[in-house]
Amino acid sequence: MAKRKKKRHSLFASLADGLLSLIDFICETFSAAVIALLAGIGRGLMGLLRGLARGLMGLLRAVCGVPVWAVRRLTAHGGARRCLRLDGPEFEAYVALVLRDNGFKHVELTKGSGDQGVDILAERNGKTYAIQCKNYEGAVGNFAVQEAYAGAEYYGCEVAAVICPGEFTRGAKELARATGVLLWDERKLSRMMRNSGRRPHHRKTA
Repeated sequence: MAKRKKKRHSLFASLADGLLSLIDFICETFSAAVIALLAGIGRGLMGLLRGLARGLMGLLRAVCGVPVWAVRRLTAHGGARRCLRLDGPEFEAYVALVLRDNGFKHVELTKGSGDQGVDILAERNGKTYAIQCKNYEGAVGNFAVQEAYAGAEYYGCEVAAVICPGEFTRGAKELARATGVLLWDERKLSRMMRNSGRRPHHRKTA
């Protein structure tokens, strides 16, 4: 009788051990599946949140960029146009100040007569500049380019430039490309004026 009881006990013990092992396996498998599922959901949510954040940032940039773009567009040309109130010598003196504020050194106004088509001499980044100033509303033609080029040769400068508060004619642009003369138009002058922070002031005459 003792042997039968012992065999039954060992059989029940084996079945119990097997059942416990099965339960442990099921629990571990279920836990691993749940963890993997949660991790996948977490990664999906993080990706979704990142996508939403990027979309929101893009929308904000677009919305905020519209008024900024509009203001820049409206004021892009306004600065240089204010120079039209100045007379010739005033414009040259003002441009000289703006050039200094934009990193040009040894800025010097030439004499009014016999200037050989150059109004300002300056240096920047080791190069010497001969600059002609044209302050009128119409488009500047190729004669100004010829003068600046010849003036730079006369003064021994490395770079010739023409600056104006307006635009240049097609002929002036073609000649400038052929001769290497820099054309600083309304856009360029407006940017330089913004960097400088100076406003053009016309001296009122009695």
